[in-house]
Amino acid sequence: MIPENFKKAWTLVDDNLNPISLKYLSGLGLSQSSIDFFVKSGFPDSAAPFLSFSKESDNVYESVQRLTKVYDILEPNFNEYIVIGSCNDGDPIVINTKENDQIEFLDHENSFNPNLFNSNVYSMAKCLLAYRDFVISLQEKNGADAYFNSNFTDEQFERLKTDLTNADEVALKNNSFWSMQLITDLELRESCKNE
Repeated sequence: MIPENFKKAWTLVDDNLNPISLKYLSGLGLSQSSIDFFVKSGFPDSAAPFLSFSKESDNVYESVQRLTKVYDILEPNFNEYIVIGSCNDGDPIVINTKENDQIEFLDHENSFNPNLFNSNVYSMAKCLLAYRDFVISLQEKNGADAYFNSNFTDEQFERLKTDLTNADEVALKNNSFWSMQLITDLELRESCKNE
């Protein structure tokens, strides 16, 4: 998926993308393809499931930035991580420049232990679209509060799994962000049924 296609698909529903100029990306060690994505499209301010993303800013805590600038207590071996956002629990979403710009999230309660998120920014963009489409489908078919009430069928859930797998084959590996999110979605559905 090229950045322009993601931008077009995303803005059909939401107009919250944050392109980032080269000025803020230079010197971070990002690949040219990652830079192109941020310059031509960027990620949204926020996206389901409860993710937030960096924007163009001079504020260290809001911008695309080296992890060691955001957390200045970390050792230099964390310089390879570029923060691009955060999960709902505060774990940083990062690009690992030593792993071909693989997207990871770092468990901030476990010494910033890395876990897989997506293969790259493009596969992450596809997964964000797949999850957004899942939420929209639930709301259209099951009511406005369907997502928050975990009101989805097995068929709808399997469709999401297929869409995420098609977007990024590695996205559903054990302990990846998306594999854990799917487990959480099922657990929440079960708990809502028991209430």
